[in-house]
Amino acid sequence: MSTALIERDNYTVKFTIEARTLKADALEASALIGKVQTPGENNAAVEAQGKLKGLLESIEQSRKEVKEPVLQLAKRIDGAAASFREEIEQEFVRVSALIGDFQTLEQARARAAEAARNQELTDLERQRQEAIAQAATHDEADKINEHYTEKLAAHALAPMPAPARAAGQTVKHDWEITVTNIWDLARAHPSCVKMEPRLGEIKNLLNAGIKVPVVTAAPVVKASVRVKKLSAIEV
Repeated sequence: MSTALIERDNYTVKFTIEARTLKADALEASALIGKVQTPGENNAAVEAQGKLKGLLESIEQSRKEVKEPVLQLAKRIDGAAASFREEIEQEFVRVSALIGDFQTLEQARARAAEAARNQELTDLERQRQEAIAQAATHDEADKINEHYTEKLAAHALAPMPAPARAAGQTVKHDWEITVTNIWDLARAHPSCVKMEPRLGEIKNLLNAGIKVPVVTAAPVVKASVRVKKLSAIEV
């Protein structure tokens, strides 16, 4: 005897014949409810509602029961994987930090080389202007200008040292972020913070007669029904 409405066979999940029969009966009963305008119609509707609710609760209970062994297995798998990879992750973080430090130095070296070349180009341009200013003829000025143009072009086209990269290595700039005050962040940049209303707490305040600012609420009537658990089902 079992109350399970769902069967699990390895990775195949299906509903029992009893579950499908109960579903058909509940839907058949509810399909007869077209209006609720008299006490008799209300009684019939509540009876149909009870069947639907009872079946929903039983399905939810069965879902949890069938899923529990899988959840426990998943937890054991996750725990084993986390334990096994802990030392690996520590080494990954350590080596990544060393590589990051090296790449920071490499980029600084490349920027320094670029700055030095720019300074050389500036110095050559200054020397050209000084030499042209001292030229005695137009021909001499043209020759000076041509000479420095070639030198400037040679410097500009000279390959710059690039940061060392290993095969398959990618380097990108990123941020390590620590939020010290989430409320100040929300006030300054609301789009950077995810905020959700706690509807249960809002309802408690409304039930206590407290007006909640910036909340619009209207009372509604929701009718439900108390149901008995389904009796044991042979599967």
